[in-house]
Amino acid sequence: MKYRISSNKAISKRELRRRIAKWILYIVCLLFFYMIMRSGIFGNWQPFLIIPLAVSVSMRERELPSCVFALFCGYFIDISCRFILGFSAVWLMAVCVSTSLLSRNLIRVNPLNFIWICTLATILEFSMDYLFNVFLWNIPGGEAVFKLTTIPSVISTVLLSPLVYLLVRIIYKKFTDYNKFSFYSPENTAEEEELKTKD
Repeated sequence: MKYRISSNKAISKRELRRRIAKWILYIVCLLFFYMIMRSGIFGNWQPFLIIPLAVSVSMRERELPSCVFALFCGYFIDISCRFILGFSAVWLMAVCVSTSLLSRNLIRVNPLNFIWICTLATILEFSMDYLFNVFLWNIPGGEAVFKLTTIPSVISTVLLSPLVYLLVRIIYKKFTDYNKFSFYSPENTAEEEELKTKD
């Protein structure tokens, strides 16, 4: 039995199951990293592994699924940190859609590009958090929070991000039948854009 996707390219029932399984595993990773954030087992060095997860997925998926997944990732960060719902979701969607576009048109999907994008995304998250939730409210001890919590969390998130990248890479390769180009050009046909390249 054949199914149709947005590119008007028929896919088999087996391929559909593989895609569903892939996204289920992405969601399982999201829930697992959320539990790590909620547990606070790392203390002041608590990593926000949801950020590298969203970035890594967006490097391999199309813009719309990347946007939706980033939305949920942002919501989980907001819930975990007790931010206003949507505070992290909005910027994370912008970051992930941009990452997806870059990986499809300009940059290769590799660990180096992932690390610098993830680092920028992490710095953006914590900068916005400090600016809107500490600095603008003139919270007493704000500088101490920045030094003792914000900086260690940024460092731990970036240092552990390659592990997240590796995990997503394994999931993607396991449940993808086709190879992917390391970058895309505007001249690519719809069929060529379906191809995926190995890192």
